[in-house]
Amino acid sequence: MTEKTRDERFDLFQYWLMDLPDALNRFIDSKPLYIRDQLDYSIESLDIIEKYLLSQYSHNNEIIQEPADILNGYSIYVGETFRKVLRDKTDRYPNTWKIELDDMNYAFYNLPIIKVGGYTGCPRTLVTACLDRKKGNYFSEVLINRIK
Repeated sequence: MTEKTRDERFDLFQYWLMDLPDALNRFIDSKPLYIRDQLDYSIESLDIIEKYLLSQYSHNNEIIQEPADILNGYSIYVGETFRKVLRDKTDRYPNTWKIELDDMNYAFYNLPIIKVGGYTGCPRTLVTACLDRKKGNYFSEVLINRIK
């Protein structure tokens, strides 16, 4: 990748970060009221949003073919919930969204990831994986395992 392309992708990521609160609000506002009222960034809310997601899509290819803001919204909600639940009480460790643009062999290359303490995860891949696993508690299971 050229330095110019890398810089452009980094600028797009910065724009994405600036839009994140609004994108999250748009995502939440797009959900039915009975779902919206339960989206409180708790572990339990991850099961609620996952079950709703599973009721809307039978396979990850379906959500990938939707407008990008659909998958983005789910990814942001999952990522923000992980960040809030895993927040380091001492503030010694980063609790941030990042993007890897240097190592093209990195599993999450060019995808927003979260880093909280020793945890690094890609909410987008969690969303698409939950559609393959069809468990209804995949998000919360990953988060609870990380807490342990």
